[in-house]
Amino acid sequence: MNIRISEKHWREVEHLTSLSFVGGLEFAPETGCILLVAENDHAFRPCLLVAEVLEPETGELLEQGSGGITFASRFLRRGLLRVRERGLKGFLTVHTHPSADKRVSFSLFDDSNDPELMANFYELEPAGLFGSVVLGRDAICARLWRNGAPVYLEQLVCVGEQVSFRELSGKAPKELPKPQAIFDRSAAITGAGASYRMSQLRIALVGTSGTGSLMLELLARAGAGEVVVFEFDSADETNLNRVLHLRQCDADTKARKADCLRDAILESGLPTNVTVVAGGDIRDVAVADELRGCDLLVGCVDRDWPRLILCEVAQQYLIPYLDLGTEIGAVADAIQSLDARVSYIGPDRPCLKCAKIISEEQIRLEGYGEAERARVVGMGYSKDLPLRAPSVMDLNMRTASIAMLWIRHLLQPFLKTPLPHALKESVTNFATKEMYYTRNPECRVCGEPLRAGSGGRFQLTTRQKKENFVSDRDQPGAAEGQAMEITL
Repeated sequence: MNIRISEKHWREVEHLTSLSFVGGLEFAPETGCILLVAENDHAFRPCLLVAEVLEPETGELLEQGSGGITFASRFLRRGLLRVRERGLKGFLTVHTHPSADKRVSFSLFDDSNDPELMANFYELEPAGLFGSVVLGRDAICARLWRNGAPVYLEQLVCVGEQVSFRELSGKAPKELPKPQAIFDRSAAITGAGASYRMSQLRIALVGTSGTGSLMLELLARAGAGEVVVFEFDSADETNLNRVLHLRQCDADTKARKADCLRDAILESGLPTNVTVVAGGDIRDVAVADELRGCDLLVGCVDRDWPRLILCEVAQQYLIPYLDLGTEIGAVADAIQSLDARVSYIGPDRPCLKCAKIISEEQIRLEGYGEAERARVVGMGYSKDLPLRAPSVMDLNMRTASIAMLWIRHLLQPFLKTPLPHALKESVTNFATKEMYYTRNPECRVCGEPLRAGSGGRFQLTTRQKKENFVSDRDQPGAAEGQAMEITL
């Protein structure tokens, strides 16, 4: 099991424990804090999510020296109350071993004291999760306690300006394996370590039409370990000029796009595994649930509703999300603009709602059946917002290329930092622009202070379960005016 933490919270931990590792101090003191955690209980990729870092207040460290530190019961009680208040799963105590450098481990005192301490926590919160972390200068060791025995954790994944990985084995970072020979030519921007990390990533790809099929191709040729495809649409003749690998026979038989692309990657001989999620529509609860089992989200959809869900998952489960978009502006036969955009959403970054890329008005419209949507627009209750966006392969390629380079940067930084919230290329006037947005404190996605790292504490804006509910997509014979259930 891994721990996921935002870059902001990891910097807080480093600040609170920095005194232990100041150079020149002969007897540096142990320092500590508490990490409040939620749980991502995904069946195959469970992890802990750091939702808050709790700093000790005056009087909450009873003893503090170079040989040990003692947290006051008041500090531990405050942590437990905060867990209950926020609806979280539990907490990890953090302390340092100042003399540890390339290797760190729990002391004999830790091993003798932790079992009773953790048993007390579980007695107070039987369904909780509790454990401890010890920090050295260049090493970390972490463990949970379950049924009176320690379960050692594997990696600390820090999400921010980049996505970094630190082993929790208590040992210094080891040299990572070299990539396969077929990826040697990309070593200039994705070195051995980053290539190995790429090969271990499980990446969610939502949408496999214009930009989505290109992204799958680029991810496979970059050596991504697994791409989990979310797509419910079938092939038709209008897709042949803009979706990679589709053939006329696929359009004739209405083959599923995702299956066609999976088979093409398999036939290529590249090592990337492609998993197609049954159903494929992340507006459905069970399908959206699979997003949280991924390390990175890539959105290639032109609808606001699935984009909202992706923003929520990124915030709640601390998973970086790249959203791709293209826009063609035209009046009559005159092209006014050709824009390619990539947005980076994650903890402590504005969501697409704050960037005004999605709106609640459009999300509501997408929830109506076609007849009801036309009625609402016709009566002037809503602006006529188009639900079918134009798509041109040339422009899609520019967007996908920018996104792939951004993914490479997250593993091995080479772009200018701090990263913009989005990068927009205006092809008609040869301009590339960094875009920055302000988080709205009233935003229920990124402005809600308790959402980040909260796991399943907040319900995703998926279709609500409803007896005898049938969507227009699932059954064409259903009444056109039937609306989907959306909670905003």
